[in-house]
Amino acid sequence: MFYRKEKIFLMTRIIITILFLTFSSYIWFNLKDFNVYKTNTRENIIVSENITFSSLKQVSDNDVLKIEEYNFQIENKAVNNQNIKITIVPDVIQNNISNNYLKYIINDGEIHSLNMDGIVYIDNIEKEEVKDISLKIWISDTYNGSLNYSGRVIVN
Repeated sequence: MFYRKEKIFLMTRIIITILFLTFSSYIWFNLKDFNVYKTNTRENIIVSENITFSSLKQVSDNDVLKIEEYNFQIENKAVNNQNIKITIVPDVIQNNISNNYLKYIINDGEIHSLNMDGIVYIDNIEKEEVKDISLKIWISDTYNGSLNYSGRVIVN
């Protein structure tokens, strides 16, 4: 009888250890890329490029042609239409430039100042549709201060 209780206790410990190792391995493999930047926050919306910028130029609105253009595609792989939102998000650590000094043009539209929530584009994308996006972003020539700005584009 004593041998049977010991055997059950040992088997229980082995099972708990196996479960612990299985779940901890699963969590580790799924969270190991936790700090890796992901442009897209939804599974069925595919973004062709990870857009990040670490040194924006300060230019006047008349010199927009000198600004680097970021081009990427958004594809809807869902079975229905999806709303998409493109946001410019600063890397909080380095940035001290307020959004109203950041200017942008998206899809060769008009020049805009970045609003406080950072949203630059909202649209509906049909199922299996691919949207081409071009984005230019720069620091206004009216800004007087440190030009350290880094950020990223998020599509959700």
